[in-house]
Amino acid sequence: MESQQLEAAAAAALEMMKVLDITPQSSKRTRESCDDRPETVDWLADLDKVEETLRYKFKNKKLLEEAFTHASFSDKCFSYERLEYVGDSVLNLVLTKEQFFMYPELPPGALTRLRSANVNTEKLARVAIKHQLHRYLRHKKPLLEEQIREFSQAILEYPLQSNGLVDVPKALADIVEATIGAVFIDSNFSIETVWKTFKDLLEPIISQETMRLHPVTELYEACQKRNLKLRFVDLWEEHMAFDVLIDDQFMGRGIYGPKKEIAHNRAANDALNNIEKVFGKKDCSDEFDSINE
Repeated sequence: MESQQLEAAAAAALEMMKVLDITPQSSKRTRESCDDRPETVDWLADLDKVEETLRYKFKNKKLLEEAFTHASFSDKCFSYERLEYVGDSVLNLVLTKEQFFMYPELPPGALTRLRSANVNTEKLARVAIKHQLHRYLRHKKPLLEEQIREFSQAILEYPLQSNGLVDVPKALADIVEATIGAVFIDSNFSIETVWKTFKDLLEPIISQETMRLHPVTELYEACQKRNLKLRFVDLWEEHMAFDVLIDDQFMGRGIYGPKKEIAHNRAANDALNNIEKVFGKKDCSDEFDSINE
């Protein structure tokens, strides 16, 4: 019954693609209208290296070109945005299928969190960095290269996931999803081909054992367990920071100017590091296990 439901979902997705007239041929028609785009022979040759990384040979190379073209590159041409849209849906479907059979005892809520950990922006951006896919992206965003360098350095501190503690250039995740979309369309909508192509590239897959709580969630859980009052003090407008007070006692601070959310997350993480010293060893494993039940 479950496999029939998955097959029905895949069939429905394919039917929607037909309704939208998304086919390898329609993509080629769209791309041919952009023949006046600026491009170099060197860049096209570089895309052969992407095929080597994927271990997949495109029948319609135009799809691969589209997958690595940012909207900033030319206002007269295509961008990866439509392929990213397709790839996002396809990636969710293939991981849903794999995890459904891999974890037969997990309830839907836990499966959803596990899937989310493997498709979020940071996870996919790490894939792009690991396999050097960002080197082939065409764009005209002045700050993107520096943002990618900063991200590459920041994740060295967090080998698997930071859970919102680092600033992620969204374009890195976008090109992974766009490439998934390109392979899906080029392979005549083969879910099996997509999984065969990307399974190893997505490693390490975050498992139920390696998945960790988000620091804000973990802090709330830790305080709830100890019956402590938690309060975040928003100082971001004035000082680009958040303070954390637990039972009206200062417990941590997070500072990050470019994004308020990251400052908030870092404050929670700092408080988690300090709460053990003040209130004893933190142990949120019980709460984490209960969430997965």
